[in-house]
Amino acid sequence: MSELPGAVRRVFPAGTAIAREHQARSAILIVTSGWAAFAKMLPNGSRLIVDFVLPHEIALIEFAGEMSETVTALSGVTAIELAGPVRSCFSRYPQPICEAVLAAEASRYSRLAEHLAGVSRRGTVERTAHLLLELACRTHRSATSYPNHYACPLTQTELADALGLSAVHVSRVLKTLREAGLATFRNGVVELHDHAGLIEMAGFDRSYLST
Repeated sequence: MSELPGAVRRVFPAGTAIAREHQARSAILIVTSGWAAFAKMLPNGSRLIVDFVLPHEIALIEFAGEMSETVTALSGVTAIELAGPVRSCFSRYPQPICEAVLAAEASRYSRLAEHLAGVSRRGTVERTAHLLLELACRTHRSATSYPNHYACPLTQTELADALGLSAVHVSRVLKTLREAGLATFRNGVVELHDHAGLIEMAGFDRSYLST
């Protein structure tokens, strides 16, 4: 992909704004390392993280400026950037690239639907377990198995912003999961102690990630 016409290698240090809300920006980012977050900033200064972008995933940034999100590098991010607009890729790039872009768009839609269901209808422990399992699947990149542990650079505040909770509440939920022998999150590592128990608690169906 780095040899495609117009491809540029980008490096975003942790905390860098890759794209800003209310500013026009159009790009296709193939993330090679690091984690980034798409977030909505609310008038009261709070933030809701609506989605994460992980290594080996494609981030589609198509912001007109009026209704958009802030995209922030949560850890150091390296990526290959293809210039937008996204719709132009179908006339500029080979079919496999276009198919990957379409798959990335479909995957993001599926994740957003699950995240909305989580913050609106799942209990706090269930939605936290659900997100930890989703991130496990996405880092492990297997269609059939779950890892026993995975690196997760999120702070409790960032996890709280993704779950629609306070950092204090997230701390209590993580304690509940730990004491139940289901999962532990400390020092940047998530450990999954009981896959079956977590799946049952969260009502987790990984099929939405298969898109």
